[in-house]
Amino acid sequence: MYAIAFDLDTEALELNYGSPSFNNAYADIRKVLTTRHNFKWQQGSVYFGDPEKVNAVTCVLAAMDLAQTYSWFAPSVRDIRMLRIEEQNDLMTAVQQAVKQ
Repeated sequence: MYAIAFDLDTEALELNYGSPSFNNAYADIRKVLTTRHNFKWQQGSVYFGDPEKVNAVTCVLAAMDLAQTYSWFAPSVRDIRMLRIEEQNDLMTAVQQAVKQ
């Protein structure tokens, strides 16, 4: 399974977004990744691709689509990564057990 993780520079985003509600940028990004490229929002700025539909090329095209769709994206993104996830393991059980001890 492939994922995209990114970090936005909020100061640059505030300057480049063109609207006082620059936090809407995250919803804009979500719309592109989920509706055009078969990603599912996982948490924060992490999106998991549909294992049947998303590959490395899809990830590259999705990043390019964000840059081409939103003029504020390229100057505001601090880091963006494509990740290949071999296993998806939920660690919440471990965290909850650690607190109980």
